[in-house]
Amino acid sequence: MKLVDDFLCPSCGGQTQVDKTTYTVDLGSGVVVVRRIPAAICTRCGDEWLGDETVQELEGIVEDAKKRRSQTEIVDYKASP
Repeated sequence: MKLVDDFLCPSCGGQTQVDKTTYTVDLGSGVVVVRRIPAAICTRCGDEWLGDETVQELEGIVEDAKKRRSQTEIVDYKASP
């Protein structure tokens, strides 16, 4: 999914706009926080949608943290070039 402003929210029918969000994962043995992630966010209900490439990058960040057994990892999101 490519992020675009002004698509209708499937949850409530509200308008969305591209903005930044934070993604947090509790791994049981630690926590990963990724900040400043681009997302389509509903202006009415607040639901968020991430692009396919963004999701793949987030999965990689989480897997790297698991391998390093990080107890706390806070990362600023930067899309791959």
